[in-house]
Amino acid sequence: MTDNRMERWDHLRNRLEKERVNGLIIFSRSNVRYLTGFTGSAGILMAHQSEPWFLITDGRYAEQVKDETSGLPVRTVIDRDYVRGCVRCLVRLSLPKVGFEDGNCTVSFHRNLQKRLDLKKVRLLPMSGLVEEIRSVKDQQEIHWLKESASRADRALEQLLGLVREGVTERELAWELECRLRSVGSQRMPFPPIVLFGERTSLPHGQPSDRKLKKGDWVLFDFGAVCCGYVSDITRTFFFGRPGTEHQRLYRAVWEAQQVGLQSLREGTVCRSVDLAVRKVFRQYDLEKGFVHGTGHGVGLDIHEMPGLDKTSHQVLKSGMVVTVEPGVYFSGRGGVRLEDMALVTEDGFSLITHFPNPPKLPIL
Repeated sequence: MTDNRMERWDHLRNRLEKERVNGLIIFSRSNVRYLTGFTGSAGILMAHQSEPWFLITDGRYAEQVKDETSGLPVRTVIDRDYVRGCVRCLVRLSLPKVGFEDGNCTVSFHRNLQKRLDLKKVRLLPMSGLVEEIRSVKDQQEIHWLKESASRADRALEQLLGLVREGVTERELAWELECRLRSVGSQRMPFPPIVLFGERTSLPHGQPSDRKLKKGDWVLFDFGAVCCGYVSDITRTFFFGRPGTEHQRLYRAVWEAQQVGLQSLREGTVCRSVDLAVRKVFRQYDLEKGFVHGTGHGVGLDIHEMPGLDKTSHQVLKSGMVVTVEPGVYFSGRGGVRLEDMALVTEDGFSLITHFPNPPKLPIL
């Protein structure tokens, strides 16, 4: 695979020039990893127009950071006092206007940084989304890892379905799902797997409980895998027993809404239009009140990234973006249905990344 880190640096330098700032203090672990390859749990990156860039971390990662940033003009600053490390870098670089990731910086860190800096010489400017916007368009290496992550999730679900039986609990199946994700190579869980039965499927982000599976229950799985740091996200809804006409109608409405959402994906499309197209389907079924979240989101190093597919988003889809399309309807006391797939946006449409069967008729377990 090609190492594209220096190309990413160039993209960020262009953004800094456009924003008319001399540098950026990067706190997000995913952003630090994206730009340098460093996977440690603690580190701050000081990016600026020239080289080297500075990566502030502590002694726990002295050897790791050297290995993972090999080949890059990165100078490591080992200091357990991260504020002091930042000040040392800023004084050395003499940058008059410096942005900082305000969405990832604690109030305490910012306050202490201001106390130790000569604010007459350094102006700190809150900024967000600069690196995330660059990350939203994936390169071929990232797409490869996302596809492999999705493949691992597909395989884990296929193995899990053989364990679905009357009397099993949500918690038991969630544990079995984690085991199978690990067995097919997932490095970790991108989020705790959601396994819900019956009326509890009305909870969009419900956590597994000791609720036992019985005939006539909805069964919902929402989970993902991880490959080389890149995550997948898939949701499937099944029925345990013999579904009625209303069960079939709810499932069909969600399936049609998802197909419309997927068909709306292409380069140049405004994100909110994808969401509005999905809502139109639910309106035709008189189910729009049950759709309580957005249509989808970007996926990459984080489970939720740019762009957002919701009715307020004016972001524009670009070729190379990877997004979820996950419409759902939820009714308290009755349950809910959600279907989710990952798709790669292309110039003239999309390409599915998740491939577990997603039939137009309600699948029965």
